[in-house]
Formats: sequence, C-alpha cells, structure tokens
Amino acid sequence: MSETAYEEKVLEVEPYGIEPIPKEERHGRPSQMFTIWFAINLNVVTWFTGFLGIEFGLSLKHAILAIIIGNVLGAVFLAMTSAVGPLAGQPLIPASKRAFGKTGVFGLSFLNFVNNIGWLAVNLVLAALALQKVIPLGYGWALLLLTAATLLIAIYGYNFIHSFAHWMSIVMGILFLILTVVSVKNVPLLLSNSPAQTGDFNLGMFILTVAVAFSYQISYCPIGSDYSRYLPKNISGKKVWLTSYLGALTVCIWLEILGALTATLGTHSGPMDFFAKLMGVFTIPALITVILSIFPVNAMAIYSGGLAALAMGIPMKRWTSAIVCGGIGALLVSFGGGHLADTYKNFLLLLSYWIAPWLGVILCDFYYYRTAPAEDNTTNTLAGITAFMVGIIVSIPFMSSILYVGPIAEKYLGHADISYFLSLAISALVYRLILKMRSQKVRLNNSMELER
Repeated sequence: MSETAYEEKVLEVEPYGIEPIPKEERHGRPSQMFTIWFAINLNVVTWFTGFLGIEFGLSLKHAILAIIIGNVLGAVFLAMTSAVGPLAGQPLIPASKRAFGKTGVFGLSFLNFVNNIGWLAVNLVLAALALQKVIPLGYGWALLLLTAATLLIAIYGYNFIHSFAHWMSIVMGILFLILTVVSVKNVPLLLSNSPAQTGDFNLGMFILTVAVAFSYQISYCPIGSDYSRYLPKNISGKKVWLTSYLGALTVCIWLEILGALTATLGTHSGPMDFFAKLMGVFTIPALITVILSIFPVNAMAIYSGGLAALAMGIPMKRWTSAIVCGGIGALLVSFGGGHLADTYKNFLLLLSYWIAPWLGVILCDFYYYRTAPAEDNTTNTLAGITAFMVGIIVSIPFMSSILYVGPIAEKYLGHADISYFLSLAISALVYRLILKMRSQKVRLNNSMELER
C-alpha cells in the first residue's frame, strides 16, 4: 500500500486491493454509479443479447416484453450489490466471509475469476473482429493491441476507470444514438429483402428470454461493490441503489430492444458481417464505435478479475493481478481465428447457477445485519454454505442448459430455465431461517440460564 494518499487522483496507480478502504480514502458521488454501469453495458454484446428472443422463435413484441421484464428484475439485484459497496468498503466476495468463511470465499473467488475471464474472452473476440475490418491486422496482432490498451486502464485502477467511464458514457452514448437512428432507418429497406420472423407465442421460450436478460444483469453482481467501495460509508444507500439501477436498466433495455428489432432481419451471417450489412455506408464509424465500446467492459473484467485473484490469496500486487487476468483472457481466445462459440447463450445462463444462490445468501446477510463483516466477528459459515447448497440442489430439476436439462424444465416448462430465480429465493429464505432458529435457540438458552 502506498504511503501517499490515493483519494481522487486519476493518474496514479491505485494502491488498494481487496482490504477495506480506510475512512480517509473514501470519496465519490452516487451519480458515478449511473455512468459506470451505463458505460459498462453500452456495447455491442448487450446489443447482440437482444437477438436471442427472436432466435428462440418469439415475435418482436413478445421478445421486447421479455427483455423489459428480465432487465427490470435483474437490475434490482445488481443495484443492491452496488449499494452494499459503501457499507462493505471492499469487493463483495471477500466481504462474504461472515456468511461463507475463508474456504467459501476462496471457492467463490475462483468462480468469480473464471466469470471475469469468460466475459473478457467474449468481448475481446468481438473487438478484435471489428478492428480487423477497420485496419488490415492479423487476428493475433489485433488481440494484442486491444489487450494492451485495456490493461493500461485496469492497471491505473478505480479512479481512472470511473473517469474513463464518465467520458465514455457521453461519447459512446452519442455514437450509439446515431447508430440507433441509422439502424432503425435501414431496417425497413433490409426487411423488404429479408422476411421477418413473426414467431408464435411460446411460454417456455418467453421465460427463457426473460431469464437471459435477467442473467445478463445479475452476472455483474459479484463485482457490484468493486466500483462503489470507495464511496463514503454515510452516503445515501437509496441514491446509490437508484443511480446504479437506472444506469444498468436504461442502457440494457435500449440496446437489447434494438438488438431484437434488427434480429428480425433473420440473417445468419457472423456478428460483424451482420453489423456491416446493417450500417451500410456508416460501417467504418460503426465498427470504431464497437471497438471503443468494448474498452469499459473489458477494463472492468480485467480489474475485477484481478481482485478475484487477490481474494483467492494469491500473493500479488493489485496491478500485477490485473496483468495476469488480462493475459489469461487474451491467451484463451488467441487460438481459432476469432470464431465465436455458438454457446454464448448457454454461457450467460451457466453464469447464474452459482451467482444466484450466492447472491441470495449475501444480500440476506448484509441487509439482515446492516454491518460490514470487517466490523462483526459473527461467523455463519455453516448457515451460508448450507443455504447455498440447498438453493442449488432444489433448483437442479429446473435447470436447462447445453450440459443438462432437468426433468421439470423438460416436461413442464418447454426447456425454459428458471433455476436461478428459485436458487436465489430459496438460498435467501434458508439462510434467514437458520439465523432465526439459531437466534431463538440462544434466547432460549439465556432464558434457561436466568431461571437457574
């Protein structure tokens, strides 16, 4: 840790890692939560997520309705994890130690590390494909250039990321607004040559589309407090929640609906080829927009992935862990020439299998105690792990993925996956019940002692 105060310095490498941020270093405003979540989601991956409802066979109106429902619900939980940041003063998974203990935190940190590496890999591929269409570079060189530029942002850390997100939310907001106008203007012309998919209503696919939008939002929950942990502890939690909620909600609904609209063209070309077809003469500016839009979310993945590595107990400085995370992500996608996996939708769903039950436990823990674990010696390791496992086990019959389809999802839900909704609710309920039973037992024992 640096002896010099970090405070609000932007061009200084952040000296803190996963330890609680000292009171004298706390700074920032709730409005920063709007710009950080707006900028992170303002990218072409969010746009392509909106394609999935149409690909599942839904009509445009049903796909849009599912997108709205999924995002309205999912952003609630993302905003809650962001609002916990000022109270915890540290990343949320290391702050889970009261509920999961050291062993549980290690396992969760590993999953979070893999989670961030996965997002980094997906986004790097899209950015590299776009860059290749702008500059005549080989895939490897495009990947190297993008990774190096993104690493610079992540290495500087918290203040630089927030400052970068602020300006990118303005610049990218304007560029994506222009792209939206161009896209909507071009859709009628392209539809005249490409029959739109109308799609009959299918409840299973409707639920699945809601689930994808919901999953996209809660996939950020493990890092929700990474970008709010420097805020003053006495700051309004409601304001932090509201600004985080609006930032994540508005941009995701906007771009995913746009994705659903453009997906009705029914093209089966690659993502960048499709983008070029849609943009026409605006292809090059549009591709530059795509490349720039990937930087905030990739910087986030590298930064938070590095924090996850530190939470696993790996002895490194924070900036070193960021380099390691970025290097692994680039290495994973350095082979295969940049072909995107057809299982992107399954990746989104698989993320939630561990995130949802963890989220149920940790939110219940924080909002039950209203204190940070660092200020509380209470240990609920058995309660937390039990609730987590019960949430997963009960939800297994409702799972539906490329690896496994549960009997209830297959027979009664039309292959819709609602397991994460159940695991989140059940894990929170079980954790709360265990704490309540334990509290009653303590009161009973105390009462018996007094009677003696």
